[in-house]
Amino acid sequence: MKKVTLLIAVVLVLVFGISMTAKAASFKEESIQFSREQYRLMEEEYVDEVRMILLEKGCKNAGVTLTYVADTEGSREYIVTVHHVKLQKLGSQELALLQARVREKAQKILFTDVVLKQI
Repeated sequence: MKKVTLLIAVVLVLVFGISMTAKAASFKEESIQFSREQYRLMEEEYVDEVRMILLEKGCKNAGVTLTYVADTEGSREYIVTVHHVKLQKLGSQELALLQARVREKAQKILFTDVVLKQI
């Protein structure tokens, strides 16, 4: 009787383990889709914030491009490229402050650092 009870317990543990693994795999697939949408919304918010920062500096209609490289786990490295002629006229101290503000917004919105390029 003890052997039968033990066998039933082992089978139940195996069935439970397999079902939890399948459920976790399906949840991961669903969360990837949600994660992509979340990333898209965060990226749009970030670009809008960068445009507002640039507008405060007098860079109306500045071009802001946000690109990323994703690794196999899904984490992203961002590069933000800013196009405006007034940026070339900024002093090094003003440019450093601008870069700091852009990076600070990236930390708050994208939860990561960005590489800032200016053209």
